[in-house]
Amino acid sequence: MEQYPVPQFIEEEARMAFFLTVKQFVYLVIAGAILFILYAILPFFLFIVAAIIVGGSAVLLGFFKINGIPLLTVLLNSIGFITGAKNYTWKKKESLYPFKTIRRPEIKKIEEDKTLKIGQKSGLKKLRTKVELKIK
Repeated sequence: MEQYPVPQFIEEEARMAFFLTVKQFVYLVIAGAILFILYAILPFFLFIVAAIIVGGSAVLLGFFKINGIPLLTVLLNSIGFITGAKNYTWKKKESLYPFKTIRRPEIKKIEEDKTLKIGQKSGLKKLRTKVELKIK
């Protein structure tokens, strides 16, 4: 049977219009709708300021990534970290399968006599003397 390579690390998003993904397109459409409403409500000078803020936010959310992670995910993780608890108390987790302790026989230490045992005296001196004097 033939084996085919399995694609891994696929992170492609579907393209909707031109080079825009669905998320990017939605961000820009929502920003356009908000700007349309603000154009009808605000004076032109305030509308320009709001357009820069809303449009810039939409572009940043849609296109900007930090270490390959979308900006919205980074912002939500930051908010979750800031508002979450910082104290962690370690709790020992019980294992699913409790281990049984095995009793091993105790190893008995052999007590050595601490006194030095002197063996027979070496015959090297005698042998040396015999060699020097050439005695058989």
